Amino acid sequence: MREVEFDVRPSAKLDHADSIIESECLAQELVIGMKGTLASFPGSTHWHFRRQGERGTLEITLFPRGRRIWAQIQDGRRADWIDPCLIRIREAVEAKLK
Repeated sequence: MREVEFDVRPSAKLDHADSIIESECLAQELVIGMKGTLASFPGSTHWHFRRQGERGTLEITLFPRGRRIWAQIQDGRRADWIDPCLIRIREAVEAKLK
């Protein structure tokens, strides 16, 4: 598994971070395969994003209380589209949270 941290500045407003993440993933033509929470991070929002008709899953977690956003790519869920999408999503989310 690979984990990629997003840069969440101390001054970042996380009130609408969930909608920012979803809209940036939609802009990359990703769909939500699952949306829930992680038991180990109460109050978090955890998504599984997929590309329609293709293999692979990009997981993103927002944990406002811990002021963290990170992505995970499980070894068995890798795909060629994930890295380029993740770069664009991460840059856009970080820019909008400044």
